[in-house]
Amino acid sequence: MFITSALAASLLLSSGPQEVETPMAVDDVVVSARRLDEQVSGFVRDITVPDYNLNVARWHRDMCVSVVNMQNGTAQYIIDRVAEVALEVGVKSGDPGCSANVIVIAAANANETTREIVDRYRHTLLPDVSGARRSRQALERFSVNELPVRWWHTSMLINPDTGQSAVRMQNDHVTGEYSSGGIGSNDFKGIVDFPLVEVTSTNLRSGLRTDLSSALIILDMEKLSGISVPQIADYIAMIALTRVNMDSDYSGYHSVLSLNSDRDVSGLTEWDIAYLRSIYSADLTHKLKSHQMSELRYLMAERQIRRPLRRQEQLEANEVP
Repeated sequence: MFITSALAASLLLSSGPQEVETPMAVDDVVVSARRLDEQVSGFVRDITVPDYNLNVARWHRDMCVSVVNMQNGTAQYIIDRVAEVALEVGVKSGDPGCSANVIVIAAANANETTREIVDRYRHTLLPDVSGARRSRQALERFSVNELPVRWWHTSMLINPDTGQSAVRMQNDHVTGEYSSGGIGSNDFKGIVDFPLVEVTSTNLRSGLRTDLSSALIILDMEKLSGISVPQIADYIAMIALTRVNMDSDYSGYHSVLSLNSDRDVSGLTEWDIAYLRSIYSADLTHKLKSHQMSELRYLMAERQIRRPLRRQEQLEANEVP
């Protein structure tokens, strides 16, 4: 089912004259347009990482997945499934032998494994640049967590016109800045050691986009007992392709992200695919994160759900003799 059965409640009625909103049939569930908007808004809000410093991000480069500590057949299945989902939403997978930027680690003691990684690669996981740096508190929650799957993404600010990065790695630290006009790089010669990227900025557009650069996913194999490999592979695909809020409760959504509370969800749902397609078709150069989220809400509700439903209804109407 596309949407949880809770959405099959009675149609919303407006005050005053008894007018019923135009209903939509979604996999045998009748949902009012207003109720759909509420559900989409809640999902976009909950799935988005709340850090104010982080914009919505997606991949603009080939995604190369490596799976560690699993049998070869299982690992290859996961890699192939993630690549299949990625291709469906427009993300290419790297060629065999590519340098991994999505690393999946199966661990018997996930907290110990995560803590060791965080201690060793802290500066890489917390790039020191505006628009990419997450909080130390978020990294601590990643280190010590009771979830069966945990994840951490890093991102970079990019000039969408040239693909040029606005940051640079310096001794395992990420530093950077950009100029929106009026000041050139010559004004800072000898003062700074990072690139200045000239971009066109307006009141609404930042002139930069945020690209995912890596994802670290750690599986607690004891807590994943009883969950099938296809379910795990689809869950990994969802959290690898977009930066998902790890602290949200997804039990109210018909999504693979609800797997922690609903072991019966078979994998990625139409709801999940609608969100991913929205992420990869949205203009994410809005200056305000709230505007990026508004566009995602529109794309998911209107383009990915309502329009296909209307096309299907029209096709069915045309088939009636």
